[in-house]
Amino acid sequence: MNKKKICKYIFMLLFLVFVIGYVIERTGYYEYNLQNKTTMTNEAMKKFEEDLKQGKDVTIEDYTTNTEKDYTSSLTKGTNKIATKINVYLKKGIEGIFKVLGNFVEE
Repeated sequence: MNKKKICKYIFMLLFLVFVIGYVIERTGYYEYNLQNKTTMTNEAMKKFEEDLKQGKDVTIEDYTTNTEKDYTSSLTKGTNKIATKINVYLKKGIEGIFKVLGNFVEE
């Protein structure tokens, strides 16, 4: 591949990422999710205040819900370990390349 094709693909990818981000922002998807979190929080606050007025024993666990789901499996855990190890080696390699390039620039 020549440099023009590589640049063309990079710009197309960046443009696609921009368009996706723009559509997400315009449709209000992010704000909708934030609003749902706020609504749940407001409902929990009202329940907390009512329980305090009634003199009930209150703990934070009664008013918070964990909405995060754990989708990890042995496959994803193993893949994450491999990716972390590859990342370490790539980081060292890239730092070495830039160190060599830096030496050329300094001379």
